Amino acid sequence: MELPPAAHDGETYVTTTLGARLLRVAVCTISSWKAKGYVQPVTGSPPGRPLYRWDDLIEAEYIARQNAIRTSGSTKQVQRDRGDD
Repeated sequence: MELPPAAHDGETYVTTTLGARLLRVAVCTISSWKAKGYVQPVTGSPPGRPLYRWDDLIEAEYIARQNAIRTSGSTKQVQRDRGDD
């Protein structure tokens, strides 16, 4: 699965479903990130079909992962393979 082309403003926007597929997480994970304030939908996106900036989702995943590592007490730092090969 590939990212959609960039919009006229140079940003790449994805739906919750597409973002979840690309990041290999559940759709409810992105909803959880939203509830925790890690990411917010783009202003003006439809209420039933929010759009997110791809870069914001990448950052939200990083924040969530760092928080999980910090709260687990682990010192292990694992880089996640997204299969971008």
